[in-house]
Formats: sequence, C-alpha cells, structure tokens
Amino acid sequence: AGATMLGEVNNFGYVACEAAYRHGEPWRRALVARLQANRDLLADALARGDLPGVSGTPIEATYLAWLNVDSLRLADPIAFFEEAGVGLSAGGPFGDARYLRLNFGCPEATLREGLARMSRALKGR
Repeated sequence: AGATMLGEVNNFGYVACEAAYRHGEPWRRALVARLQANRDLLADALARGDLPGVSGTPIEATYLAWLNVDSLRLADPIAFFEEAGVGLSAGGPFGDARYLRLNFGCPEATLREGLARMSRALKGR
C-alpha cells in the first residue's frame, strides 16, 4: 500500500540525488552556518530583551523557533504579529498554544527585519 502512495522515483530524481551527494557539501556547510548564525541572532535578541514578554526554548536540530508569548496575554497572537508584518505559525496545532513558531531558515536581512517589526509592535503596545 505504501508504494502506491509514494509513487516511483524518476531518473531526474536519481541524478539530482547523486549530484547532491557528489557536489552539495559546500552548499550544505553554508546552509548550516547561516542557520546557526540566525539561531544565534534570535537568541541574542531574546537575551537583550528586544522582544519584551517573549521567551524562547533551546533550539535543537531545526530552523523553527518556539516563542512563548503566554505572558503577553494577547487575544490573538498571530493577528497581533501579522498586523506588524510578521507571519508566524500558531503553536496549538503543534502541541502548545502558548507558543508561536518562527521560521529562521531565511536570509539574515529577512530575519533582522522580522525581529525589528516584532520589537516595534511589542514596545508600542
């Protein structure tokens, strides 16, 4: 039954996989470095208090940060941050409605802008 759900891998898939294994290491290293730098940028912003009332959890093996916004007592945290121009994911469907998920798998400039928007919104409440 599983084979019918997944289908067959075509020749392009095999070629792409081989190319990734043979030539993808520099790209992979650059990606991991960017993710680590973005993770640290977010952790520094939280530690400095740039996002008042927001705390984070240790990030392990992902590019999705869990931000605890419970102390903000917002009626609709998603709408609050969307109004500020930042799209986050609600934590409820992922197990805990007190949290929002922030995807930091993006260019540094995009993350900096998103954090700045969040900071302005929180400080302007």
